Amino acid sequence: MHPATFSVQKETRLSRPAGEKSHYYVIFRIDSQRYALPLDHVVRVLRMVAITPVPEMPEWVLGIINMAGQTLPVLDPRRLFSQKNKDPELQDRILILQVQEQTVAVVVDEVLSILEFTSEQIEAPPPALSHSLALAATIQQDDALVMVLDVYRLLPEKIEGNFSRETL
Repeated sequence: MHPATFSVQKETRLSRPAGEKSHYYVIFRIDSQRYALPLDHVVRVLRMVAITPVPEMPEWVLGIINMAGQTLPVLDPRRLFSQKNKDPELQDRILILQVQEQTVAVVVDEVLSILEFTSEQIEAPPPALSHSLALAATIQQDDALVMVLDVYRLLPEKIEGNFSRETL
């Protein structure tokens, strides 16, 4: 196992009725907002490692890392979501995502947990938010609203196709 890897304990959110489909999500934080990605796309969670900058990349691509001999692009969702920029810090985490045939790294502030939710707990975003390219659903968790991201729209070629250079 990679020395910068740590495990996240799975928590069961509630006991579900027989036959009801459940979904597992990695819950993480960027600033004070909670986000989620489907667990089946999260390969690993790493402690922050050195990121090598790459010239002439959009600002939301921080650079590349080497994970077990594989070069991965590192994406910064803060910059992608037009949030306040923050340079990566040692306590930050990197989510390694596998989407179709592509593997990418995403920098987050903190990984909170892995939780199970039923289909009934996962809500489609309201119509007013339908223009959001990354929002797939929302989940009410305790007193917080968790935004479920569409992992397919986090792929660099999908982002490039949805944003012009002027908006980056």
